[in-house]
Amino acid sequence: MPNAEDRMANQEASPVPPTAKLLILSFVPIFLGLGFLYIVLGAWLVTVGFTAVQAGLLISAQGIAVVLTSIPLGIISDIYGRKQLLILGNLAGAGALLVFALTPNFLYLIFASVALGFAEGASVTTWNALLADLTDNSNRNRVFSLSFIMINVTTGIGLVLPGAFPALQSLTGLTNYTLHRETLLILGLASFLSPLMFYVLLRNHRETHNPERRWSGLTNKATLAKLGFVASTIGFGAGFIIPLVGAWFYYRFNVSDSYSGPILAFSNILIGFSAYASPRLATRFGQMRAIILVTGSSMLFMLSMAFIPIFALAAGVYIVRSALMNMAGPLMDSFSMSIFPAEQRGLVSALSNITFRLPNSLSTYFGGFILGLGLLQLPFFIASAFYITGLTAFYIFFVATKRYAAQIATLS
Repeated sequence: MPNAEDRMANQEASPVPPTAKLLILSFVPIFLGLGFLYIVLGAWLVTVGFTAVQAGLLISAQGIAVVLTSIPLGIISDIYGRKQLLILGNLAGAGALLVFALTPNFLYLIFASVALGFAEGASVTTWNALLADLTDNSNRNRVFSLSFIMINVTTGIGLVLPGAFPALQSLTGLTNYTLHRETLLILGLASFLSPLMFYVLLRNHRETHNPERRWSGLTNKATLAKLGFVASTIGFGAGFIIPLVGAWFYYRFNVSDSYSGPILAFSNILIGFSAYASPRLATRFGQMRAIILVTGSSMLFMLSMAFIPIFALAAGVYIVRSALMNMAGPLMDSFSMSIFPAEQRGLVSALSNITFRLPNSLSTYFGGFILGLGLLQLPFFIASAFYITGLTAFYIFFVATKRYAAQIATLS
């Protein structure tokens, strides 16, 4: 007789709600702009007079703002609803992108970075919760997969836009500086389409998850602690090498970012589509087993990179590793939203993001230090050890017991 998780997986046949599809497409303009901004912050600013410290401060200001705002915004989302906060956050994000296009004043850019952090915090605490509210167990995996594809593909397109600038310089006679500024301006203005589309699509949407407008608190802290432990261990492990893989390519193979950068950017686009396989894997193996399968396989490919002597092969293995992790991402988001009631999903989204992001940022520093010492295999060994710990904990906490499978089957 099939267990609860198998029964839930076999229900993956309902169509995706049209509103959910249109909402996912509405995010495209702003994520194109954010993808381009990542290149601006990480590579271009230092070529036009900004110091590496200033560029780092802009990135740090955004990260700090995300951490500081996520929890209160999560509570607000659970009490007052998702749609207004989602629209406000995207307005702030679009405005911040426009600031980067209009001024090189560092103080203004710091404020814009903080606004981007607020925008990310607002999106983190509303987006997954809103998608969960609009779906049920029969189509949730598919909707989260579509969202994951949209984010990765559009961000990847934004990342590769500067690759067209040399040709545009030859055709138009415009300088590299002008092309960056004009692209920022166009993408900044286009980003205002996202909050506008959210308003149009959600203006008649009634949020019924908390009609009394009262925060109920977290009633299942033990479950959240288990999720947090899994996220923090995997996030801490990944931070030792994944954000630094471009630097590792340079140290290991003497390949500059002019080669590794486009490969990583295009891989971001290609692997985004790998999330299409997530619902099928959940149907075939069950949601929780599929998470372990693809995350564990991803870890093995990551570990194998430590022993590969050829750049092309290492890059190919990295793309496969990333594709597998992209299959796990939407399933994990769907799972975490499914085991909590609707009135707690905003705060759960915020805490899930923080428990991954903070350890990941911390271990990236240590990973860079290890690479600087010339210990090019050690980060992979450390990362794999933390992956194994996190996956083992996930199995013990959620798979070995039948409680959560039954809970998912009963919660909408």
